[in-house]
Amino acid sequence: MACSSTGKVTREQLKHSHWQLTQVDGRSVADATAIEIEFLDALQVVGFSGCNRFFAEGNIESDVLKLAQLGMTRKSCGDELDAQEMQFLEMLQQGVTVTIQNRKLHLQGQKTWQFKALDAESLTN
Repeated sequence: MACSSTGKVTREQLKHSHWQLTQVDGRSVADATAIEIEFLDALQVVGFSGCNRFFAEGNIESDVLKLAQLGMTRKSCGDELDAQEMQFLEMLQQGVTVTIQNRKLHLQGQKTWQFKALDAESLTN
């Protein structure tokens, strides 16, 4: 499979991939609080949302990813981080357009969230 996708993103492309947030709307984010998202079998989704760990069931149709049955830990990490975390998780529950290009995962909702691959398998998607 090529390193970039220009067509529809499928479950198979997301399955067993692990990504870390690098930018929101073109602005870099700090690694220490960078959001991570990992796609497991049957499109189960787990990750770190900047403050808390989360898990959910994912579904993708027509390049739109939606999360359902979201669960998470409940720490508070300050107003700014809490707001970013809730914005990210709410966006995923509402649905985001997904693209993979040049070893980057892009989630497009109200903002554009760009992720880099954290494992070799993600680099082949």
